Amino acid sequence: MSTKETTKEKLTGFLKKRHDFSPGDISLIHRYVEVRRYGSKEFFVNSGQRCTEVGFTISGVFRYFFYDAQGNEVTAHFMAENEFVGNVTSFFEFSPSAGSIQAEVDCEVIVISRGAWDIFCKEIPQWESTIQKVVNDVLLRKTTFQRNLINVDAQSAYLNFLNVYPTIAQRVALNHIASYLGMTPFSLSRIRKALATK
Repeated sequence: MSTKETTKEKLTGFLKKRHDFSPGDISLIHRYVEVRRYGSKEFFVNSGQRCTEVGFTISGVFRYFFYDAQGNEVTAHFMAENEFVGNVTSFFEFSPSAGSIQAEVDCEVIVISRGAWDIFCKEIPQWESTIQKVVNDVLLRKTTFQRNLINVDAQSAYLNFLNVYPTIAQRVALNHIASYLGMTPFSLSRIRKALATK
């Protein structure tokens, strides 16, 4: 078995935890997906472009960000191993992406094109419902994390981030973490120094 086929099995292994796909389904998925690498700072999709594919992250971290009314870069979400990467709204509604998705570090991704997605929807009975479960899980985790940030101080927010996303915290730029948590890089640096002395 080739390295690429072994990599593709990481996607189907992940999906099989949610539904028992048939060998034929697995074979079809392997036939139409593509293994791709993104270098650090390379874009998966740019703001204003239509997202025509989605990916499943094998290794690395991606960041979804946009610009606010003042032109400040705002990090809205991180996507790491065993998570799908892409702008769901843009992909499903054929609309321009409101933000950009950029690799924070070197990444390896299994890419599903729009054409492949349509084939899976037509040929694999449980494809859409299984993916919907995955999307719902991600949204629930994101919403829960953001709800836990309400009415907590900056240090507690950072400690919560370290607890929920320990591997991401080690690999992304501090200013991006600060943006995600709604604080300045200076505030985050001060918090990290205070924690280091405890």
